Order: sequence, then structure tokens, then C-alpha cells
Amino acid sequence: MGRVHIGDRAVVTLPLDRVAPYNQQARVQSSWPSRYFPVRVVRQHFLVFALVALAWLAPLTATSAGPGSDELPEAIATIVRTTPLQGARAGVIVSDLETGEVVYGKNADELLNPASNVKILTTAAALARLGPDFRYPTEILFGGPLENGVLQGNLYLRGKGDPSLSTERLYRIVRQLRHMGLREVRGNLVADDTYFDSQYEGPGWEQDDSDRPYMAGAGALSLNLNVVEILVFPGEAVGETARVVVEPASDYVVVENQVVTTAPRGRSRIVATSEPLGNKQRIVVRGRIARGQERIVTYRRISHPPLYTAHTFRQVLAEQGIVVKGRVVLGETPSALKPALTDWSEPLPLLVHRLNKWSQNHMAEMLLKTLGAETYGPPGTWFKGVSALETFLAEEVGIPRGSMVLRNGSGLNDTNRASARQILQVLEWAWKKSTVAPELLASLPIAGVDGTTRNRLVGTLGEGRVRAKTGTLQNVTALSGYAQAPNGKTYAFAIIVNDYPGRLSQVLPGVDAISAAVASAGAVGGADAAVAMASLPAPDASTPIDQLRNRLATYQRLASTGRDQAFLRTAWRTERDPALRPVIAELLFRADPSDPANLAAFLDSFSTDPEIFGRLREAAGEGPVPVLSTLVDLAASGNEQAITHLVALVASTRRGDPLEDELALAMAEVGRNAPDELLAVLETQSEQAQLEAVRLLARGVASSEEEERALREGTFANTLANEGADVRLTTFARTVESRLRAETPEPQNP
Repeated sequence: MGRVHIGDRAVVTLPLDRVAPYNQQARVQSSWPSRYFPVRVVRQHFLVFALVALAWLAPLTATSAGPGSDELPEAIATIVRTTPLQGARAGVIVSDLETGEVVYGKNADELLNPASNVKILTTAAALARLGPDFRYPTEILFGGPLENGVLQGNLYLRGKGDPSLSTERLYRIVRQLRHMGLREVRGNLVADDTYFDSQYEGPGWEQDDSDRPYMAGAGALSLNLNVVEILVFPGEAVGETARVVVEPASDYVVVENQVVTTAPRGRSRIVATSEPLGNKQRIVVRGRIARGQERIVTYRRISHPPLYTAHTFRQVLAEQGIVVKGRVVLGETPSALKPALTDWSEPLPLLVHRLNKWSQNHMAEMLLKTLGAETYGPPGTWFKGVSALETFLAEEVGIPRGSMVLRNGSGLNDTNRASARQILQVLEWAWKKSTVAPELLASLPIAGVDGTTRNRLVGTLGEGRVRAKTGTLQNVTALSGYAQAPNGKTYAFAIIVNDYPGRLSQVLPGVDAISAAVASAGAVGGADAAVAMASLPAPDASTPIDQLRNRLATYQRLASTGRDQAFLRTAWRTERDPALRPVIAELLFRADPSDPANLAAFLDSFSTDPEIFGRLREAAGEGPVPVLSTLVDLAASGNEQAITHLVALVASTRRGDPLEDELALAMAEVGRNAPDELLAVLETQSEQAQLEAVRLLARGVASSEEEERALREGTFANTLANEGADVRLTTFARTVESRLRAETPEPQNP
């Protein structure tokens, strides 16, 4: 037997084979579906999630408020006053769930962009209106008789909005069709997605012209979160075209492979784009991959969900020996037909669990459209879904219609407005609703444990005690949920921050400190610890070089074990020497590059100040300079903040410095792998910084005869000289190219 601990109070005793999957949450991003959510595992462990949530809801045995219970409001006020939250538009509110008393509130009624905290509203409404037993059907219908294995008519694939349909489930459906005797379809394969409308991109999508997975659209017949997986493998020899594989395979996807295999140990960079091509999807893959590298995997959204799903279904049918003689077409199923086969999704609480743990945008929008279809009848639309959501909020939560602005269900882009108090009202309502509370609680990420909060509040009393939904957009961060405190109380809180000064990594400590203060209420010294957590250490660059060298080696040795991420995160937060902070952040990023907080910590900590970077170089001695390799990797991958740092470092390096050789090669790597991003950054720099960057870029390019020849032939800027390119940026590229030719020495004749 094993135990699942929630905070330090409630314990559920379960067989060990059920505890393990709960305690080992897969660290995934919200870009790819089924492999991280196996159907059998999810079904098997739904009981675990429900028991865990119910245990967390159970009355606590502690009844004493304990010391410091009156310190909570003062602690939060201090955190707000002494951190960058003071200069932001921030709404904060905390309430005691037992009494309903507001413990702290500031700007709680100001309407702000709540980002993904909108998902709290969407999932609460779905659980309340659709019910915990709701499942999505995907239906197969025969448009004629099945005789001797041959279907004399069309085969209909009808979607009803299932956000979890996967390629694996299509295989399951096809195997059942084989068992029914189907071997050939004489008619067409008809994709029916009329349960929703055909507007696949929601309100706010026009603000972000992106083909990344987080922008996947919502159609009633959707597959794999409407995302394709792109795998790139190097060729056998340098110069060969790489091998590109798209999963799932079908004739819906047209691949243009422009990836070249480069020398071993070179930096790889893959850029994939996805765009509609008539009734197909064109995937263009460009870049370089080093020979010997295992593979590079990336993901891109598709544009037409029902065609993507139907073509993949046809491919699976063919692989299983079922031939479709006709074409893939869009259409509506005749009303007289009855399903020959229905494949059901997992129950709604499990879908909500995946949605909130990893902030899955596509699933949220599918739920919203489903609310619209179930409330007002098909087709489900964003307008109907928002109307159903607003009706739920008005009738059950008590938030009047028109008092907030909602346009989509995921919180994407600058589209929605809600106040911290309104988010809190939904949390308070859900807490009292027995048919909603266990499922919603189980779906919220646990601080320091899983989901989008797995690396937050680590090492504080908030770890394991806070269940909260994150929200992140440009100049927006939010955190709202529940906290179980040592004083025996359970609190609800909502924090929404807009238009904050500085960088995200400077604002997050204050947001986390507020939730840590709530989770520490009643603990001796809890308030002081939370306030201290929010305080950025005053820079202190007085560490002697020998001590700096020792501390550098110590951090690197500890990171090599792979077991000290919590320690490193605390060390980064409390380290006062500005030369060591980027080193610690680099170690965190290398340990978990999938966590955006680690990337932000590294880029925000990096300093090109000669005093700071110079001390780091001196501490490194004859060895490689820490952080520089990671910075170049990020710059070569197209990260514009990293390129900006690199260009600033080039500009601050004295001519003749031995570091110039390494920087020249770095600039050449960036120019080779990310020329458009490099040009975009250079355009914003001073003329002197441009000259220095181009000088070292030319020096790096000149080290390769092939690249020098390409430069002289005027191909450097051609990456931007395609149809639709930004004319201003292309003109700047030509200017840089001419400077490069001027800086590059002419080859000497023997």
C-alpha cells in the first residue's frame, strides 16, 4: 500500500500501483495529446484524482488559529507595496472559505485581462451545466448496406466536439469496424462536423498570426488537439537533405523539406511553418541539423480540422486493410441514419483535469462551443458558448451579465476582461458545490508538484498546499485558486497583474509570495518568510574571485546530480552576486528547458555589464565561460532576447580581446541559423553596435570558404527576399550584406 499526501493533513491510502502514476505526473506541454494521456491509464486512475480532491476537501483536524493568523493581511500588503506589483495594475483578493470574510483586497474590482484564469470560468461552467458524467461521442454511420465486407454507400465520420480524439482512438475504431466485417467502402468518406460551426479560429486569434500549437482551432471533428508532430532526422552525410517525418501521416499534409545535414557538434536549428494549401496543409521545414544528432521534434497546428481528421482516418483504414474507393468530402449525415459504431470519450472531469493542469487552449475552446451547442442547440459557436457561460455566471454564481467581457474560453490574447473578485466568486461558488468541487480541485495544478505550477513555491509552505490556475500573456500574469493553511483554514485567492514594469521574472516572486503567505497563515514565521521570498536580493559584487570560483564549481557539481532543482531555484532567488545568478539560472534551464520560467530566469539574469561578465570570465579561468554557450544556443534558435544580449556583448567587448574569436563564430552561427531574427534585432541597435556586430559576423563567416562564397554572391539576405517579405526588413538585410562584403577580406591569390 502507498499514501498520497495532500498538504500535511489528509492522507488517502491506496495500492502502490495506483499511487505511482499520480506521483509521477508527465511533464508535458500543451502541444501534443494522446501519448501523454493514455486512455487506459486515465480511466484507471480517475478514482485516485477524485479521492485526492475529496480528501483535500475533508474537514481539518486542526482548530487552533495558531500564531500569526492576524499577520496575513499585513504580509500581503507589504509584498504588494515592496515589489514591482506596486507599479503594475494588480487586482488581489483573498477570502476565508469557511466564513466568506475577505481577508485582503486591493483593486479587486478593476477589470483586467485574466489570461488563462478564464479557464476557471469555462471549466466550472462545463462541470455544472454538462455534469460529471458527460462524455463526447464520435460516430460512424453507414450510408448503405454492408454486404460481404463491402459497404454499398458512403462511410460517415461524425464529430460531436470531442477535444480528446486521438490517432490511437482512430485505430481502435477501425479495428472494431474490421470486426464488424468491413473491408471496402464503395462511396466517399464523409466528414461531418456540423455539430459546431465552421469558424475554427476564435475571437482574438487575429491578434497573433501564429501557427504554433497553442493557437489550434476548434472544430466538431478534431484530432490530436489539431496539431501535427514534425520529426527531423539528420542524413547519413554532411550536405545531405535531412529526413522529415510528419505524424500522423496522411495525404492531407504536403511536406517541403529544406533541412540540410551539417557537421557533427554544429548547432542545429529547425524552423517549421504550417499553412493551408487548398484542401491540404503545407508544412515547410527549413534549417540545419548536425549529423549524429538523434532527432529534433516540433509541433504545428493545422488549419482545417475535419479534413485533417478524415484524411488521417482514411490512412488508418488503409493500414488496416479497409479500402475507401471514393474521396474524402465534407458533408452532413442524413438524419435517417443511425450510428453503426460510437466511440466515447473519457468522462468530462478527466478532460477538465488535462485542460487545467497544462492550460490547454484548444480543449477550453471546444468546451465553450459544446456549452453553446448543448444549451442553445447545434451548431455550437463562440457566441453561443459565451452566452451560455454568461448565463451560468449570472444564474448560479451571481455575476451579472455585462459586468465582465468574455469572448473566448481559453483566455488567449487581449480579448477578455474580468476582475479578481469575479474570479474569486467562481472559486467560492465551486467550493460549496459538491458536484463541481472535487473535479475542479483535482484539475488545478499543485504548487511544486505538477502542471504549470510544478516549479513554483518549491521549498515554501505553499508547496503542496496551493492548488491554483496560472495565466500568462505579454505583460499579464495571474494566479488564482485555493490554499490550505497551517491555522486550519482554507482560503480562496485571485491575483491578476497587468502592465507590470520590468520583466516577468521580476514580477513572479511577488505573485508567488502572496500565495505563499496565504498558505503560511498560522505558521510561526510564515508571514516573514513570505515577505522575504518576494524581496529581490540587493546586488553584491564584492565576492572575491577565488570564492566566486569555488561557489561556481559548487553549483555546477550540485546540478550534475539532477536532484537539486528545488535547491537551485531557491539559490537563484536568494543569490546576491549578479555574476552567479545567470549561472544558476542556466543550470535550471538545462535541467528543464521546457519550463518557460527557467528560460525567463536565464535571459533576465544575464548581464553584459563588463564588471559582472568580466568577473565571471575571470572566475572561469582558462575554461569555457559559463552561460555563453547557452546564450549562443538560444540566439541561434532565433530567440530575439538572446540575440539582443549577444549583440550587446559584442558591442561591449574590446577589440583584440581573445573572446572575439568565440563571439565571431557565435555571430556566424546566428547569421546562418536565424538570419531574419538577427536582422530584426540589428535594426533596433545603434549604428556603432551594428558595425561591431557585422564586423564579427564577417569574421565568423570568413572562416568558411563555402559561406564566404555565398556571401559574395549576395545570398545572405535572400532568406527574406520571398513573396510577402517585410520590405523594410529586406532593405536592411541588403545593407547588412553590403557591410559584410566590405568587412570580409578579399581572398588572396597564391
